[in-house]
Amino acid sequence: MAVRLQENGVQTARFKDVNAIMQAPPLALTKGLHDMALDNPFLQVTDPAIMRTGAVDMDEDWMSPDGDASQTLDDYLLEQIHLEFRDVPLRAVLISLVSYLDQDGYLRVPLTDVEVELGCSHQMAEDALAILQTLNPTGVGARDLRECLTLQLDAAKEDVALARRIVTHGLKMVASNDIRSLCEEFQANPDEVLGAINQIKRLSPAPGSYYSQPAPRSTVPEIEIALDDQGKAHASVLREARVRISFDADYYNELIQRRDGNLRRFLVLQRRDYDWLDYSLKKRYEILEDLGNYIAKRQAYYFENGGKLQPLLVRDAVSATHLTAGIVNRAINGHYLQWHGKSYELRHFFSYRAN
Repeated sequence: MAVRLQENGVQTARFKDVNAIMQAPPLALTKGLHDMALDNPFLQVTDPAIMRTGAVDMDEDWMSPDGDASQTLDDYLLEQIHLEFRDVPLRAVLISLVSYLDQDGYLRVPLTDVEVELGCSHQMAEDALAILQTLNPTGVGARDLRECLTLQLDAAKEDVALARRIVTHGLKMVASNDIRSLCEEFQANPDEVLGAINQIKRLSPAPGSYYSQPAPRSTVPEIEIALDDQGKAHASVLREARVRISFDADYYNELIQRRDGNLRRFLVLQRRDYDWLDYSLKKRYEILEDLGNYIAKRQAYYFENGGKLQPLLVRDAVSATHLTAGIVNRAINGHYLQWHGKSYELRHFFSYRAN
């Protein structure tokens, strides 16, 4: 897949970014995977059964920053701040800092100017920015492209040491596809460099743009809460809403036998793309199910006894599930669970006070 990187922007394929995979509604995810399959001849996509019912969960251009947005980046960040941080002076600076971000999530204004306008100390401004950069979407609050990509690499769980060095010192060589110079500069072989470039391709150059999107026309729940024989609430992934992928190993093995270096590199990258995508999809459903069960446990009084929802913070879920705050926020926003035939957004069960 040809992907071009520039100093002032990176063009990436839809759903090559892990945040988008977690964020996308199920049917939008399916469509995006079909788009990816056009570029990867080994990727096979099995539509969720619910598509046969004619369900629709998004507008055609759901990821576009243009058009009427149901939730702006500011709204999304402020929601996280209010859910995760108590009312202390630093939170006031953090809230104000959000207003300085552009639509892509960058802080283009010098931090010293922000300090003067807000009348806060340099240390407090730096602390607020450091907190802002831990929020979802990963990369928000960056001051330039390199910092944006670096923040995302720092949050990755895989080995990204080479990719990080390339982002810091070699983006121009990546933009010009100068593999030889990259190998010489970073003392790596072509496969290592191509693997690092592949990691960079998965990053988002404009993390904030994902959050200016049209509201779903209807909701498609991915999790179901049900009571077991003992009356205890449990969560499970709805099979009919799950999209599945597979890899055409026969075709791949046939081509990999050919003695063509360029073809083999292409095949290796396509295999890596698939493995990363398969892992990301499995983690998506694992995270949704884990959070569903956490909600079922913490809100047992509501599900099992018909009582009121109890106060619940995002930080509580972070502590209990060992997920990051960014992952939890991605999962509870725009994703729905089914309870007694009705759909509820996961964030419905999080608040400071009982609903």
